[in-house]
Formats: sequence, C-alpha cells, structure tokens
Amino acid sequence: MALDFHRLDNSDYLFGLDSSKYTMLEELLETFQHWTGLAIDPYADQRLSLDHQKVLIRIIDDYVAKTDLNRDKLKTTVILEFRGLLSYTSNNNWDIELLGD
Repeated sequence: MALDFHRLDNSDYLFGLDSSKYTMLEELLETFQHWTGLAIDPYADQRLSLDHQKVLIRIIDDYVAKTDLNRDKLKTTVILEFRGLLSYTSNNNWDIELLGD
C-alpha cells in the first residue's frame, strides 16, 4: 500500500507514504476525520485543500505539544517529516491530490 501526494494543479509528484508510515500517522488522520468529516483513505483518491492541510498541521502541533516524543523516536520522525512536507505545500499555496492504491 502506498499513498502518493501530488500537486493538484500540475500533477507533479511531491512525496509518498508507505504502509508503515501511514500506520504511524493513523492516530492523527483519525483526529483529522473527526475534525473535518473527511477520511484520508490509503486506497482511494482524494484532494487536500490548503485549509485541510492547515488543519492537519494544527492537529500535529497539538499532538507534539502533549506527547512525550522520546517514547517512539521513529514515529516522531515520521510525524515531524509529514508536518514539514505539509508546511512546504501549504506555504507554496498548493492544493494536493492524494492517489491511493
């Protein structure tokens, strides 16, 4: 399973999440679903607007503020890397398209 992220305006590949990274992000993605009603499904295609990217960044920031990041360094690395990628795309004002398997 892989979830690929592309720019919506020109379909350029940005980054991807393999199944292990997706699993480490599941808790945050579930929170995103509760906040927005939108599920990020690794098997479906969908779009992520700038506003939704900013919601995900806020969810990650809240998680980082209340979690002991030293407990699981690999998970922390994946989360912070994902946050950095979302920050990059939102700072460039790119809506993104997610392409699932």
